[in-house]
Amino acid sequence: MLEITDEMRKTLDQLRDRIYGDLTALALISKPGGRLQWYYASGSRSERYRRISFKVGHGIAGMAVRLGRTVTVSAMLSGSIRLRQECALMLAEQLHSAVAIPFSSTGDLPNGVLLLGNRDVRVFTDSDVAGATQVAEQLGQLCAHTLTL
Repeated sequence: MLEITDEMRKTLDQLRDRIYGDLTALALISKPGGRLQWYYASGSRSERYRRISFKVGHGIAGMAVRLGRTVTVSAMLSGSIRLRQECALMLAEQLHSAVAIPFSSTGDLPNGVLLLGNRDVRVFTDSDVAGATQVAEQLGQLCAHTLTL
């Protein structure tokens, strides 16, 4: 099981502030072939995220892990409604726009995801996504270190 460190919390909090987002969240696959579990959410309105788990390929975050690339949801993008409705975290936190960025803590296939979210309709800029992608890679390294301890 992953232990969230102060460095991980600080990294997610700083990213949320830097992109002017309402929420940043970190999910990892608990065991090979298993479900993804939300481990930390900066800016969450409650602790409900801790009880949410989901399959790879389900919702925006699960789709990002399955495809191995960034997935975006916004009311302005066609086809986004279904992904938003499939994501329990987006529904619980009342997010209308989100970006999910997959990462790997094993150097192999993606086994985690970083989610950026807003409670208003918004399109995240390319610089927001690029900065968040760097943070996702950093979180992958931090998770790998934490998992090996």
